[in-house]
Amino acid sequence: MDELDASGRPLLVMGRGWAVYAGPVEPGRLHRHQATQLAWCSLGTLRLEGAWGVMDSPGHFLPASVPHRLVAAQPLRMVFLDPTVLGHEAARSLPESAAALTTMQVDVLEDELDRWLQGEDLAQAHQPPDSRTDDDPRWTNVLAWLEQALEASVRVEDAAGVVGLSPSRFMHWFAEASGLSFRAYVRWLRLQRAVRTLSDGSTLTEAAHLAGFADSAHLTRTFVATFGVPPAPLRGARIVCADHVTPPLTPRGLSLVETC
Repeated sequence: MDELDASGRPLLVMGRGWAVYAGPVEPGRLHRHQATQLAWCSLGTLRLEGAWGVMDSPGHFLPASVPHRLVAAQPLRMVFLDPTVLGHEAARSLPESAAALTTMQVDVLEDELDRWLQGEDLAQAHQPPDSRTDDDPRWTNVLAWLEQALEASVRVEDAAGVVGLSPSRFMHWFAEASGLSFRAYVRWLRLQRAVRTLSDGSTLTEAAHLAGFADSAHLTRTFVATFGVPPAPLRGARIVCADHVTPPLTPRGLSLVETC
C-alpha cells in the first residue's frame, strides 16, 4: 500500500459514519465498539480473541458491540462501519458473530482499498447503502442537533423535543432507526469528534473538552473500553477527515459465513 509506505506513519481516514485505518495495532484489552468491523493483514494472519475462543485467519468480519481483542504481528487494514450506513436489509444479511475471511476475500479488499487510496472513487463500485432513515426527516434533524450539542451534556429530553417525541418514545424510535441506544450512539459520536479534533493538532485535554468528555482521563478510559488501546498514539498517525457518507468498502458481496 504505497499511501502508507510513503510516509511510514499509520493512516486513519474518517468519514461520516465510517473510518479506515492502516497501520500497526498493539495488543490491547478486550473491548467493544458500536461499529461493524472488517480487518485483515495483507501478509500473515490476524488473531481475533473473544468469548468463542481464538480465531486465526487472514482477516475477519465482526458485527458491532461484540467484545474482542486483536493480536497481529503485521500492520492491519481496518474498516469501521457505523450501523447507520449499513441499513436494515444489509444488516439482516450479515452474520451475527465473527466470520473469518479467506485469502481471496482479503486480496479483493486489499485491491479495492489500495485503489481507493490512490484516488479512484469506489463509491460507484457498491450499491448505495439501504438507508433506514431516508424517509424520516427526524433522523436528519436529530443528527444536526447532536453535531451542535456534543460539547455539553446531551439530555434525552432535549433530543426528543427536537423531533417532537416523548423521551420514552424517542428512545424506542432511535434504537430502531440506528441499531444503537441513544446513549451508546452519543458516546460513539463523542469519540469520533475527539479523533477529528486530535487531527487538528489539539491536545488530549482539548479534544476531550471539545467532544464533551469531562477531561482527558475520561476520554482515555472511554477510548480504551471502545478500542482496547489509549488514544495518545493517534497523535503520531496521519489523520484525514472527510465529509463523505458513503464508505469506500462494505461487507457486500463477500459471502460471509459465521464461524463462531
